[in-house]
Amino acid sequence: MRQIAVDRVTLNAKQPRLALPPLAIDELTASIREHGVLQPIIVRPTEPGSYEIVAGERRWRAVLSLGLPMIPAIVEAMSDEIALEVAIIENLQREDLSPLDEAAIFARMTSELGYSIRKLAERIGKDKGYVENRLRLMHAPADIRALVAERSDTISHAYELMKITDRARRSELAAQVLRGELSLARLKSIVRDERPEPTAAPEVVAPSIFPYASPSERPIIAASKPVAASASAPISAQAAAIASASDAALTNARDSLASSIDALALVLHEIDQPELGAPLSETDRANMAKWLLIARNKLDNLAAILRQKSE
Repeated sequence: MRQIAVDRVTLNAKQPRLALPPLAIDELTASIREHGVLQPIIVRPTEPGSYEIVAGERRWRAVLSLGLPMIPAIVEAMSDEIALEVAIIENLQREDLSPLDEAAIFARMTSELGYSIRKLAERIGKDKGYVENRLRLMHAPADIRALVAERSDTISHAYELMKITDRARRSELAAQVLRGELSLARLKSIVRDERPEPTAAPEVVAPSIFPYASPSERPIIAASKPVAASASAPISAQAAAIASASDAALTNARDSLASSIDALALVLHEIDQPELGAPLSETDRANMAKWLLIARNKLDNLAAILRQKSE
């Protein structure tokens, strides 16, 4: 730890936190004015004499607003990936983190850092369902996201509202929730009564493009529009065309992935042959191994999605 000049510190361009509440900054500023900075910020060197914040932006802003020249900091060289992970974990430990902030952070951990949902849940000490529900907020309609942003205590209401497809009706109910006029129990009752009964539509099963999966693991590819036909009647030409196009696209994507994996395996094998090329350094080996783990986790997430949709 060392004391560094506040004007030599720059913000993290990839700061995972969506917003810094003004009230929280004011309270922290008052505390630092009275007691000083009790916990150092974490920075990494960017160039001689300059640093980028990894964790502790609020403390830095508070010190800056007080006009203090120096701030205690832990200086550590780290890669972009490690810096992002440290910043994300530091933000997740804050009690005032909003559900939308959490959703955005979880999405970055699964997409940019390659965490599987299960690994992420273990990393933050939450159950798998908690993580999955937060990730659902990333794709929630605008009116639901606005509701949660205004009142974070309506998160359970938000999950119920996401079951309503009628936009006008959903906005109406969201407004009632925001005004405190609709309890969660009452909302659940309304959603249960208003949701249409599922209609059984015949499934259009395309030829398998997953030759290595067991029958129970192969996802069912259905037409994107309901097929109005009896079980014994042939499917429509339009539905058949949609299924065929989906089959072709998935087949091409699968074959491309398989070819890329084979090519990568060949390159890695050849690199380790002294007569064919220079061997990988230990650093390059570690980086490639980590990249492959991230890619594997992404594939695991896709496989989990396919299994859920086929159940």
